[in-house]
Amino acid sequence: MSDERRKNSRACVSFPIECSLIPGKGYFYTVSKDLSLGGARIISNEFLLKNNQLKVNINFIDKVMDIRAKVVWCNKERSVDRYSAGLEFVDVPEESQKYLNSITR
Repeated sequence: MSDERRKNSRACVSFPIECSLIPGKGYFYTVSKDLSLGGARIISNEFLLKNNQLKVNINFIDKVMDIRAKVVWCNKERSVDRYSAGLEFVDVPEESQKYLNSITR
């Protein structure tokens, strides 16, 4: 998606993330490749289906934030056996919105 169509600017920051599918018992660890108030781009070893719901725990060093997200897109990366996925945050609490906004400015 081009920057002109983005609702929120993205910061190229990398934070550890724990993701778990909703519903589901499995989880995986990954990192963010970029982050905004509205979502994140992550790396995954598995293909994630569009519209899958995830619970993401983002470790910001001084704070761990639990956020629900849905998969908007997932594409295989060239030359490697992994995927990039775009997540849209869903129902972000106001306190979390303020914190994300301070990081992505």
